[in-house]
Amino acid sequence: MSIVQRARKGAVAGAVALAAITLFATPASAWWQADYAYRTRINLNAQAAGVTGEVSRAPVLVRLHQGNFNFADVKPDGSDLRFVAGDDRTPLKFHIEKWDVAGQTALIWVDVQALQPGQAAAIYAYYGNKEAKPGQDVAGSFAPDYRAVFHFDGTGPAKDVARGVPAGGALTRNASGLIGQSLTLDGATGLSVPASAFAAGQLSVSFWAKPASDGVLFALPGAVSLVLEGGQLFVDQGGNRSAGAALAAGAWAHVALVSDGKKTLLFVGGQPAGEVAGALAPASGDAVFGEGLRGEIDEVRVAGAALPQAMFQLAAASEGQGPKLATFDTPEQVETGGGHGYFGILFSALTWDAWAVIAILGVMLVLALWTMLSKHLLFSRIEKANETFLEAYRAQARRSGDHDGLPAFDPGPGSESSTLSQLYQLGRRELAERLKEGRATGSRFAIRAQSIAAIRSALDAEQVIENQKLSERMGLLTNSISGGPFIGLAGTVLGVMITFASVAAAGEVNINAIAPGIAAALLATVAGLIVAIPSMFGYNSLLVRSKKITARNQIFADELEKRIAETWQDIPAAQAA
Repeated sequence: MSIVQRARKGAVAGAVALAAITLFATPASAWWQADYAYRTRINLNAQAAGVTGEVSRAPVLVRLHQGNFNFADVKPDGSDLRFVAGDDRTPLKFHIEKWDVAGQTALIWVDVQALQPGQAAAIYAYYGNKEAKPGQDVAGSFAPDYRAVFHFDGTGPAKDVARGVPAGGALTRNASGLIGQSLTLDGATGLSVPASAFAAGQLSVSFWAKPASDGVLFALPGAVSLVLEGGQLFVDQGGNRSAGAALAAGAWAHVALVSDGKKTLLFVGGQPAGEVAGALAPASGDAVFGEGLRGEIDEVRVAGAALPQAMFQLAAASEGQGPKLATFDTPEQVETGGGHGYFGILFSALTWDAWAVIAILGVMLVLALWTMLSKHLLFSRIEKANETFLEAYRAQARRSGDHDGLPAFDPGPGSESSTLSQLYQLGRRELAERLKEGRATGSRFAIRAQSIAAIRSALDAEQVIENQKLSERMGLLTNSISGGPFIGLAGTVLGVMITFASVAAAGEVNINAIAPGIAAALLATVAGLIVAIPSMFGYNSLLVRSKKITARNQIFADELEKRIAETWQDIPAAQAA
């Protein structure tokens, strides 16, 4: 074998081996363990959120609500939640600030890394493992640069969740804060944080503020302060004051103060808002947030480094009202290797009121179907029995015997349900009684015109009774036709209201947040139509058959009256002899 042939053979073998490796290789997305039934991809679009620089590591707020998450798929306390990076292999540290199953909302901080504008990024939420133990790491959710982080959840003294730094001040909470609970400032006492949490040299302080008056937003005695005067926020440092930045009263705004050892920068809403040159002097006392100011503050963070502007842009975009950073994909289920399917998404997003409405409509549908089936069987029996009776009736001689009355005959099996048979038997009994009375007065086989009218009256009364039997329970169908869509519409309206209220409470406004809830709410209207449409067709069909039976009864009653009148005439006894 030549060298060229050997080379060609080796190349072919290598290509086959490479193809086999590629075909049977394990996918890179390998974190998904069999114990976790569900996962949801959370897309992070830094560019859409207005982040202009790279964020190497930052806590990102993930807001869960019924519009983007089904709380029925996770353990009641959320302890089976896990977060994995976009490579679907690297677990991420996280912790839960708020978990409210009854209210269908949750606030979770996830330690996200390597966010860059213009590049797609994502994290995965895994859940649905009943045997899982709690996996939170509160302190690990923040980079080592953070020296104190206050969420203001719970009651009593504020708790630093990052490093355990104690805080002071008579503090009250607002349960409807920006991110869970917020700290209410009464204009007298603020949040006191030990000076040891503030590093000399480089420093970053950030928080959310909702001022209701002028005052000091933040003060590090002897070093720097943030002062709000006339709706303008200033940096005071070493006797110098920065240019003012607008800070509207009654509205939440993200405020950040950064010192890099050479200058101090102010950011409002992630954008530059002021600057003072010079390094910070050593602090002469504990820092205070909100002293002499009325309003609210939330999510206070202190870092011992000069954090980049992109960090504050990210916080302003992802934590505030109407966040733009995160969007949620359709949940996936491990049993199928894919999503729940459209109807799975809809049913998982149904609210309690929609379930109640659908349950009511389900009962209405069962009653309507039962009514249609029972009426169909009844009408079929009557129609068949009438045909059987008519065949036997027409086989009888029209005039027989000595005119002793309508002849008795056996219409055969299957005629028990015949309405015509009921009319015939009634007419026969009534006629027999009238002939008996006639004989007593000397008329051997005759009755008077008044007696014929009385017989007709009895036949009409029997028809009314039969008509009532035919129309019995038909009202259930009319209720389903007219009431089903309205009940379904009521469920839809309530579902849409609850969805928007949930989105408003969570502070997230995007199509992925509201679409599942609204689509699920529309299921109630669909359920109402599912009840009404078959009920309408069934009712119309039964109504036509009922009218046909009623008309046939009317014709037979007329025919029977005519036969009686023609055969048993009122002839005097002398003429009859």
